Amino acid sequence: MSDSTCTACGAPPADRYVVSMHGEATCVQHPTRGQCALCARPRHTGESGWSRFTSATVRCPTCAGQAVDTQEEARLHIPAVRTGMAALGIELDQRVRVTLVEPDAINTDVVSLCLGRTLQRTWADRATTDVLGIEIARGLTTTHFGATVAHEIGHAWLAQRGARNLSPPLEEGVCELFSGAWLKRQRTEFASTLRRVSLESPDPVYGAGYRMVRDSVVSHGVAAVLDSVCRRGCLP
Repeated sequence: MSDSTCTACGAPPADRYVVSMHGEATCVQHPTRGQCALCARPRHTGESGWSRFTSATVRCPTCAGQAVDTQEEARLHIPAVRTGMAALGIELDQRVRVTLVEPDAINTDVVSLCLGRTLQRTWADRATTDVLGIEIARGLTTTHFGATVAHEIGHAWLAQRGARNLSPPLEEGVCELFSGAWLKRQRTEFASTLRRVSLESPDPVYGAGYRMVRDSVVSHGVAAVLDSVCRRGCLP
């Protein structure tokens, strides 16, 4: 636990408490109303410094303090993400623009929180897909931002290699694998926690897909897995 005092009362946490992804503790006896959309820190009644994320969610002061809020800030971080992905052997044939958008713009009619999306155009008479751009929710922490860009680069990479009509668990699992590999290279406690939470997610598409693809990589190696996905649309 990185913070030895409770976020609500400022005293050392006693008995039962919850710990956010940043390692911040909150005693369970304090009344709360919701939690941070990004790190799951409980929001206790009367606490200041919280801000709106989407129309239905909020962001804690710690996540807000690490936020990528402007396109200029995004431009500072994107090269490092691309370099990190290139070191993993994942490079796009054509550069794709990354744009910050309001979180509500990409969270319409969805059950789970969406942090990014890749815009694509398919052609009936061509095997390839045009990647039109990547949109990332404004206000993510730098770690969430990098992991989300890495995930969306995965979608763009698959599209540029003609990997079409993949099952959602397979495609999202590959992209979560890329995101997890990027997080592993960050060597911070927060990045490690985010990677673990993603891997343990009960989501039947993202979490289950990530575990399915990772297990296949353990058995066959990443090169064989990606080759099989791109050539045959399935795991080896």
